[in-house]
Amino acid sequence: MSVNEFNFVHEKVDQIDVNLFDMDGSTPFNDNHTLAHIMHLAGIFPSVSQARKNGWHKPIPFGFSEFVVGKNRKQVFILNRIET
Repeated sequence: MSVNEFNFVHEKVDQIDVNLFDMDGSTPFNDNHTLAHIMHLAGIFPSVSQARKNGWHKPIPFGFSEFVVGKNRKQVFILNRIET
């Protein structure tokens, strides 16, 4: 993982899936988090409210997601649980 990469995994994702996506040592999140929380935790925005004001007030998509954000091209990888 490079300096500009940030990995987030839902707390209910199976370990076999975490290993499949090579996301060991990633930051856990739960159902209460939104993309604004993730972008704040990745250090892209100084606060959750600032991330919301910039349009990140959406729910985290199910499955695997990748976002490249900012002029420094920070890569945010998210492994969320699969919708059941």
